[in-house]
Amino acid sequence: MICRKCTIFFIILMLSLPYTYGGCVLVFSSGDVKKEKDPEDDESPTVFAGSMSPAVIDSTNAKDLSGGAFAGGMTRFEAESGGSNKGSRVTPIGTFWPLRLPMVLKNSLQKAEITGPAVAFFKPAVETRSGTIPGSCGGSLSYSIDIIDESNSFNGSFRFEYYCDHGITISGETDFDGTYGIDSGDIRTAYFSFADLADGNITLDGDMSLDLLHPPTTVVLSAYSKDIESGQVYWIKDYAMNITEFAGYIEIEIFGAFYHPDHGYVDLTTNEPFIVHHEDDWPTSGLLGIEGQENTRAELTALNQLTYSVAADTDGNGVFDWDSRILNWME
Repeated sequence: MICRKCTIFFIILMLSLPYTYGGCVLVFSSGDVKKEKDPEDDESPTVFAGSMSPAVIDSTNAKDLSGGAFAGGMTRFEAESGGSNKGSRVTPIGTFWPLRLPMVLKNSLQKAEITGPAVAFFKPAVETRSGTIPGSCGGSLSYSIDIIDESNSFNGSFRFEYYCDHGITISGETDFDGTYGIDSGDIRTAYFSFADLADGNITLDGDMSLDLLHPPTTVVLSAYSKDIESGQVYWIKDYAMNITEFAGYIEIEIFGAFYHPDHGYVDLTTNEPFIVHHEDDWPTSGLLGIEGQENTRAELTALNQLTYSVAADTDGNGVFDWDSRILNWME
């Protein structure tokens, strides 16, 4: 009987692990040899049926892995090389939604006016607000929010209907909760959970946390990204971003792990922050590094708002022996 109870407890504990997230901790892994993920330490998600082993980065997958790590999932589109070889075809990066989506969700909370006027003679214990907000470039956002004055917290839900903002259009629903400042009324933290949040090319199933207390804005995203046309699922795990807003541009750093269904997973880190100007869809500069099995690695370099390149060390000797030449972010 005791062993049976222990077994049941262990199963419940293991099932709860993929849905438990702590604060924003950026974890860097090092060592000469990467080991396959231990299922007891990191249980495979039921919706991800791809490889759980570390990827061996080579000339055939360096673009897919670095592009997917940067954009949080692959797309079905193809683009031509920006160089002289017009016949070569490569897999490009999809819409830069890892940056755009947190900005849309944060702005949605601000537009919904979570806290309202800072001074009032009487505030109910729980105040419910609802409404509809038009997108800056089309569509609409409907919201319902409960504001709890005693704990300076809130919770509610958004429903996006082809809602266009910050260069992306999304549809679907997300639940959220968070906290706001006692005196300022500014949003301090927010947590979002969503299933089938779609941008037309991919659907997202996962959660995201925002820490707005001090700059930079800290975002932690864990989600399964499904290509709508192919049905393939990619896993963005503990995808942490530091986002700093300046006059005219945004600076972003990305860390975490990216799982490709065919090639396996890579760990990623930002070697040079990416700069995205407000008028551009893509970064004008920045450097992302990914690391796989046997010390193989690759680097994605933003050359300007139109092009990027990828270089790879395919034999793990510390020297880049392959490069993609110039590639277009999008055609």
